[in-house]
Amino acid sequence: MVKQQFLQTGRLMRLILRRDRLRLPIWLIGFLFVTIGTAALFKGLYASHEERQQMATTFDNPAVTALIGPGYGLDHYTEGAMMAHQMLAMTLLIIAVMSVLLVVRHTRSEEEEGRVELIRALPSGRLSNLTSTLLVMALTYLVLALTTGIGLYSLGIESMDLNGSMLYGAALGVTGILFAATTALFAQLAQTSKGAVGLSFLLVGLGYLIRAIGDVSNETISWFSPFGWVLGSEVYVNDYWWPIGMTLIVSLIVAAVALYLNSIRDLDAGFLPTRGGRRHATAWSRSHLGLTLRLQKTSIISWAVVIFIFGAALF
Repeated sequence: MVKQQFLQTGRLMRLILRRDRLRLPIWLIGFLFVTIGTAALFKGLYASHEERQQMATTFDNPAVTALIGPGYGLDHYTEGAMMAHQMLAMTLLIIAVMSVLLVVRHTRSEEEEGRVELIRALPSGRLSNLTSTLLVMALTYLVLALTTGIGLYSLGIESMDLNGSMLYGAALGVTGILFAATTALFAQLAQTSKGAVGLSFLLVGLGYLIRAIGDVSNETISWFSPFGWVLGSEVYVNDYWWPIGMTLIVSLIVAAVALYLNSIRDLDAGFLPTRGGRRHATAWSRSHLGLTLRLQKTSIISWAVVIFIFGAALF
C-alpha cells in the first residue's frame, strides 16, 4: 500500500529534469562560476598576509557582520577564511531563493494549472509528484555540493584544503535541501502558489534577519536561524561538520511532514485560509503591464531584495 503512494516517482523525476534541462544547468553553472571565480580573484587581489589582515580589519565591524555573517579566523585571514566570510552567507541566501522558486514551480503551481490532476488520473502515486520534486532538488544540490567542493580544491590554494572545500560545498547543498523541504511544506499549507512563495520568502527573510541580529548581539540567537546553523560550521577555519548533519536531519523531518500533509490533503486545497480578493479588478490590473506586474510582484520584490543585499555586501 505504501509503495503505491510513490508509483511512477522515477518517471516524474525524468519529466522534471526534462522540463528544467536549461534552468537547472544555468543555476548550477552560475553558482560555480561566481564561487570559483571569486576564490581565484581573492588569490590575486590579496597576495600577502599583511593585505589580508588589513582587509580583515575593514570587515570587522557590526554592520558588515549583520550583512554577511561573523568573520571566523580574522586574526589569521587566509584566502579560505576570506572566501567563507565574504561569500558563503550571500550565496546561501540566493540558494534559498532558488529552492523556493523551483519547488513551487513543480508543486503548487502544477496544481493550479491542472497538471497534477492529469497525472493522478493516470496510474501514479498520490505522493509521487512531491517526492519527485524533492528528489530532483536533492540530486541537484548534491551535484552542486560536489562540483563546488572539487572546484575550490582544484584551485590549489593552500588554505582551501579538500576537507574545507567539500564542507563549503556541503553547506550550499544542505541549505538548498532545507529550503526545498520548507517550501514543500508551505506548498501544502497555502492554497495558492503565491501564498506558498510568500510564506517561503518570509521564512528566508526572517531567517536571515535573526541570523544578522544574533551575529551582532548574541551568538545564541543565531542558532534559531538555519543560516546561523550552516555558518556555524566555520568553513576553512575550524571545519565543523556537525551543523551540516543537523541541518540535513531537520530537512528530512520537514520533508516527511510535507509528504504526510500531502497524503491527507485534497487536491487544490490548503490548510491555511485564503483571503478573498477584490470583486472587480482595477483599471491598472486590467492592462497587460499591470496584470504582469501583479502576477510577478512577489518574485520581483524578492529578487530586488536579494540583489540589494548582494550589492551592499560587495560595496
